[in-house]
Amino acid sequence: MQTKAIVVLANSVKRSGRCLAGKAAARVGNGWKIGEWVRPVSTKDGGEIGVYQMRQALGHDPQLLEIVEIPFEGPVPLPDQPENWLIQTPLKAGSWKSLGNLTLRDMPALLDKPAELWHDPKAVERRVREGFPRRMAEPASLYLIRPEKIESIEVWAESNTYPGASSPVKRKRVLTIRYTGVRHECDIDDPLFAEKYFPRFPSVNDATLEITLAKPNETFICVSLTGSYYGHHYKIAAAFFEPVK
Repeated sequence: MQTKAIVVLANSVKRSGRCLAGKAAARVGNGWKIGEWVRPVSTKDGGEIGVYQMRQALGHDPQLLEIVEIPFEGPVPLPDQPENWLIQTPLKAGSWKSLGNLTLRDMPALLDKPAELWHDPKAVERRVREGFPRRMAEPASLYLIRPEKIESIEVWAESNTYPGASSPVKRKRVLTIRYTGVRHECDIDDPLFAEKYFPRFPSVNDATLEITLAKPNETFICVSLTGSYYGHHYKIAAAFFEPVK
């Protein structure tokens, strides 16, 4: 077992659970030294963590910028998600500990500045081909960025005509950004952002909801890549960090 503290930078929706992610944090004097990305997972193949189990372990839902101490079995990197760490299970009440919180003033120290995001010229703007991360000079499936431009944030519903689809409706929530001159589309999986901006999801007959942020140029976003799905990794907006109005 290895205990590691992380500052939470994403607690996004993933199937029936959550994808928790953050950066390692080590106490140095009265402050914190920020290290590598850590994605806590429940299985060696990158399984999500149940909301109830996290709340039981910590006493509440992990909050963005909260520093949480978590017992791990150890690292379980996947070729395209090298940040994965296997949590110790079963999760018991009080087994996770809150060590405090960072603030929005700390965001610059947490920021990543990759030369480019995941840009695959042979794929569309919302995904890259399977195996793309492992071919990067520094493989990564998580970044905290400040986009050079947020082009649009749109939420809408459309009919699902795919044969055998589990639902007759597709719910779409898409962030479009530019980073180092390249356009990216990310599915929004941040539950706090959804609660704030679209607590009632538009129906198929409703117009597209266009969301405008108060200070888009000062907004930080945690972006991630999904595991492989039918030959591709999809881009996700996992968390938004907006400046206080």
